[in-house]
Amino acid sequence: MYADLILHNSVIYTMDETRPTASKVAIKNGKIVAFDQEADQYCGPRTRKLDIKGKVVLPGLIESHAHPLHYAANLLELDLRAEVTPTIESILSAVRKRAEELPEGEWIIGMGWDDSKLKERRFPTIEELSDAAPNHPIFLRRTCVHNAVVNRKAFEVCGLSENPVDPEGGHFHRDSDTGQLSGLIQENAMSEFSIPTITIEQLKQTMIKAQQHFFEWGITTVHEMAVKKEEMIVYQQLQKDEQFRLKARLWLWAIDQMGWKGVQEETIALGIESGYGNDRLNIQGLKYMLDGSVGGRTAAVLDPFENEMDNHGILYMSQERINELVAEAGRNNLRVSIHGIGERAIDMALKAIKQAGDPERNKQMRHRIEHCALATEEHLKEIASNGIIAASSIGFIYSIGDSYLNNLGKERAERVFPHASFKKHGIKTPGNSDMPVCTGNPFAGIYAAVTRKTVGGNQLGTKEAIPIEDAIKAYTADAAYSGFDEEIIGTLSIGKYADLIVLDQNPFLIDPEEIKDVQVLLTMIEGETVFEQTLEGRCSYV
Repeated sequence: MYADLILHNSVIYTMDETRPTASKVAIKNGKIVAFDQEADQYCGPRTRKLDIKGKVVLPGLIESHAHPLHYAANLLELDLRAEVTPTIESILSAVRKRAEELPEGEWIIGMGWDDSKLKERRFPTIEELSDAAPNHPIFLRRTCVHNAVVNRKAFEVCGLSENPVDPEGGHFHRDSDTGQLSGLIQENAMSEFSIPTITIEQLKQTMIKAQQHFFEWGITTVHEMAVKKEEMIVYQQLQKDEQFRLKARLWLWAIDQMGWKGVQEETIALGIESGYGNDRLNIQGLKYMLDGSVGGRTAAVLDPFENEMDNHGILYMSQERINELVAEAGRNNLRVSIHGIGERAIDMALKAIKQAGDPERNKQMRHRIEHCALATEEHLKEIASNGIIAASSIGFIYSIGDSYLNNLGKERAERVFPHASFKKHGIKTPGNSDMPVCTGNPFAGIYAAVTRKTVGGNQLGTKEAIPIEDAIKAYTADAAYSGFDEEIIGTLSIGKYADLIVLDQNPFLIDPEEIKDVQVLLTMIEGETVFEQTLEGRCSYV
């Protein structure tokens, strides 16, 4: 049996402790069959040989918590990231321009504004948005997706009064001086607005384009964290498309929250269990939301947010309710993923998981707490004893860490995303970006895990910094474990898929400050190239 492809003249970091490094790898039928001298035995007359020119090879990176279809959909909306619209006026200008392009009455939808990065350090108000586009309803999501700003037309077309009642788990923000609506809507209040949806066909087409961005970042597998009926249809149809190569792990949106319809009842009624599917597309479990975000000041924190002594964030449901849901999921062999950022939310998530099964059962299920930003020492002990995955959004530190510093204060911000503590307790901690909340580039998260630096140059919790090897492991071996994928991906090992990337720099040897600038030169999925930079003198076939 000859190999289809042999990569040689490379510096391979396998992330497999049994064979940490190699210089050559042989691939057959999309899987790794040999390394180094043994690889030469697989070289036949039709075997292609790829000279890596001494560059570094890593396993394909795994994004363990993201919203790829939201990212794809956002490509069709106003891009309001700070690097595109750095001021309130630039946001309003984008709104006015879109209003000129659309017929009156059509929605103007946007995504990505971040008040902590805007020059004015605030959000656009209902008055400003109403003046910019009085005849179009406007709905602009904050980067965290837990808040949005709207204009008066949006209230009008959705039949909402000027004095709306806060829904459970949501809030209509009011100006502190006038008591009038400010235009900021938080958490479940967003579900009061009927926003037009993108069609299945539109989502499929834009996701095919969006996956190329993942490949450019070196991502070969992604966990999709909010799968409802529409997303399930899209992914099933995409799997039949030869152009779609990204491996997807689906977390089903369990109950009605944030304006999205849950599918827990239907999932259980059909008898679907975690793991249903195949190596390219499978169902992981059920996803729940317990609190909001630190940037939006809606995370359920123990102590109040800075300069808001009455604000301890928002909890989406009672302890009794989450207990019932998690217990039902467990009885039906469904893993759970619980969004918990603040201490109060993490505490509730732990109680729900613990009452649903004994520690051994929980270890078998590998339940997850998403983000897990402000875990206390007691939380860490319980997470470890129950084998819970701390799905840490370490990418937040770089992209939105400055808002954590502003909203939590320096002392509390020192202990967010405690990776060194996770490691000390033996907790599996895959890294993630929650993109499109933050940049989808995993090297921003890896950089943050090593340096603990924000995009603004501040440092948060240097005692929680981890070595580069552990940071890369968070996006490879640990991320694979979080999805029960450790037998097929996550390391470069014999018998596993040849999902791999080639880098322009060696992240193990460069100055830590340069980690965020590492570029992917080539991405392979199952031995086939899905992305390659056309740079002369890089990789070449012979």
